Amino acid sequence: MKKRVCLLCCVVGLLLPTTAHGETVQASQNDLPQVLCVADYRLLYITQPSAVKEFCDLWERWWKTGKPAELGYGECDYCITLFENENAAATEKKQYLVYERQNKIKVEHLSRDPYTGKLMRTEEVVSVSPEIMGQIVQKLESMYETYYLYDTFNMMRGVDLAKINELGMVLNEDVYVFQNAFIDADGTLQVSLEDWNTIFATQYGEMKNLIYQNGAIKNNVLPTNIPCQNINGKVYIPLREAVNHFGHLTMEWDKQMRKAVVMEKAVFEKQQEYWSEVEKAAESLK
Repeated sequence: MKKRVCLLCCVVGLLLPTTAHGETVQASQNDLPQVLCVADYRLLYITQPSAVKEFCDLWERWWKTGKPAELGYGECDYCITLFENENAAATEKKQYLVYERQNKIKVEHLSRDPYTGKLMRTEEVVSVSPEIMGQIVQKLESMYETYYLYDTFNMMRGVDLAKINELGMVLNEDVYVFQNAFIDADGTLQVSLEDWNTIFATQYGEMKNLIYQNGAIKNNVLPTNIPCQNINGKVYIPLREAVNHFGHLTMEWDKQMRKAVVMEKAVFEKQQEYWSEVEKAAESLK
């Protein structure tokens, strides 16, 4: 069973850009400041900026084969939201909706009224052949193995997409970018004490504060077994070991966005149990 993590809707906070010394999974310098948020009734994930053009080109090709139509009753099977930077913050600009059972696709253009701030939508619908619908679904299904799977989240709003691939952390509800972090030769994500304390203070106050004293890491005054290294006067710790020290937290890794996904273990386990039951129910219907 794939591991999934639930992220709640939130206001996203960002730190300053990272100084990333590691060379693992580096993003292309030519990536566009856009991402796609792809969702169906089960899963949700964020694509890389480099995947946007390919999908949009394919969509245009599929769209041109269609004929104007009206939607019947029923929810869409897939919803793909295009986010792009607006004033250095990700903003919803367009939605591509797929109605597999109706062989129809829809585009919604999103904007906000400059006076009221109300979200406005204009939409177009076309019907496509079963063959074209098969291509669309095959493309979307094939992407599941490429991107990190979430359950539900609203974390893209407000994120500077120019920094989407910089080393950082998704902590419970928010996305952060590290100021000083690197991936070492063993593939371990090392973060500075300043980053750790700044990020965790936003949600846990001083409870997770770590200090460097006499060559060792302490949780305030309590000793820990968290290793550390001093590089040019700055202390770094392995993020996963620091997370594991606090037994109620768990960490996953989104290699596409180069983000550690840290959350309360109890919430994570409850989500795993829920999705296990959903998958069992789906299997029983086959």
